[in-house]
Amino acid sequence: MALSMGAPLPLNAVVQTQPSTSANAAPRHLDPRTSLAVLAAINVQMALMQSLFAEMGVLALTVVVMAYCRRFSAIVRWLAFYALFAVTAQLFVASGNTLLSPFAASLLMYRHVLPAFMFAFNMIATTRLGELACALQAMRVPANVSVGVCVAFRFLPTMGREFSAVADAMKTRGIALTPKSVVCHPAKTAEHFLVPVIARLGQVADELGNAVVVRGVGASAHRTSYYHLRVRAIDVVCLIAAMALLALSACFRAGVL
Repeated sequence: MALSMGAPLPLNAVVQTQPSTSANAAPRHLDPRTSLAVLAAINVQMALMQSLFAEMGVLALTVVVMAYCRRFSAIVRWLAFYALFAVTAQLFVASGNTLLSPFAASLLMYRHVLPAFMFAFNMIATTRLGELACALQAMRVPANVSVGVCVAFRFLPTMGREFSAVADAMKTRGIALTPKSVVCHPAKTAEHFLVPVIARLGQVADELGNAVVVRGVGASAHRTSYYHLRVRAIDVVCLIAAMALLALSACFRAGVL
């Protein structure tokens, strides 16, 4: 039976028309200021100490942060890469072949820095660009430096999207980007792939410059932000853990422990 214009809607109809708050909820992530501080501490620790202790500490901290952000599939992928590097390097070392020594050293180096890359990529995947800009402004970072950091922050995701778009366009034209095409026709494949990517990156640079000018980055007035930053308990715990690992690494480096 049709409802009259003046009749109130049933309660279940009203509930169904309300937007879902869980769909619009922001993903769980650390405060950008905490992420930057932890990332800096991790890089200093990796430079100070080339040991399995430093790797395991940073790896455990990164896995905990990624689990808090609910990126469980990413944890499995990164740990698989870490295990692959570790096992392959140990096999090269155990073989005793001197020709494989450079490859083993390279894999060990990649394994050592992989936890830092894990944390950095998790930060890129979970932190919005506006939140990062707001955090840099709250830290009194100069505008030129903050713009450079934000551009670097979005470099890899932007490049990935452009590569994917060009690869899809090549498929529609019957020029699939496959290992066979790269081996059999390297020059032709590079022309079909790199030329559109370079042209598109030039357009992206122009769009970025226009966006920076429109948003008034160079203005002297204080800029407001849509985002509200707040330090939570997980931020404090992660920061304390990163500083503790850095202090232990410094003590081991100095021979105190």
